[in-house]
Amino acid sequence: MSEIILVLGTSGSGKSYSLRNLDPKTSLLASVDGKRPPFSLKDWPKLDSKNPSGSFYVPQRADPYGTLKRAILSGVKAGKKTIVIDDSQFLLANDFFAKAHEKGYEKFTMMGQQFWTLIEFCRDLPEDVTVYFMHHQELDTFGNIQVKTIGKMLSEKGSIEGRFTICLVAQKADGHYGFYSNLTDQTIAKAPPNMFGSDPMDNDLKAIDDSIREYWSL
Repeated sequence: MSEIILVLGTSGSGKSYSLRNLDPKTSLLASVDGKRPPFSLKDWPKLDSKNPSGSFYVPQRADPYGTLKRAILSGVKAGKKTIVIDDSQFLLANDFFAKAHEKGYEKFTMMGQQFWTLIEFCRDLPEDVTVYFMHHQELDTFGNIQVKTIGKMLSEKGSIEGRFTICLVAQKADGHYGFYSNLTDQTIAKAPPNMFGSDPMDNDLKAIDDSIREYWSL
């Protein structure tokens, strides 16, 4: 069983920039919406049929979940140990707009089921693999930070955050970008005791990944 990590934050909170120090040789960055990250990709070759060991991948819009899963398996087979899905909420958003003409609630059930199945798929990867779901956050009616979803199935029936042992929140405060693992009672940020240093942690997913691997002896 792999280690899956949820990273929440608003747009501009530094989630994508935190990936800058990851090693492309051992990492796979899947950009769900096709956006380039805020750093150079010259050392991140595209993963495709001609280069199954590439480091950067954009899932196909016609079959985002299927192509993403195949790319992840290809990356793991090629020796990738760190998988990043950025931004994972676009899997839900893109699916929603693709099905906007469909009536009824069945489409929301299907959306939730596909996302839930992706989480389970990632959990079943080898135990030395870490998978990061970089995801947008939203506030509930009480001002609490929660996972941004579409429909009620995932938020009310599934509890996405409950599938993750580690949930980090990316925030910008006083001009500094950082990660938080234990903000306040109004957030779902969490991590095992003593896994990380004090909040805020540096905006560096490579350092985060190193701490997780050391803690779990991965």
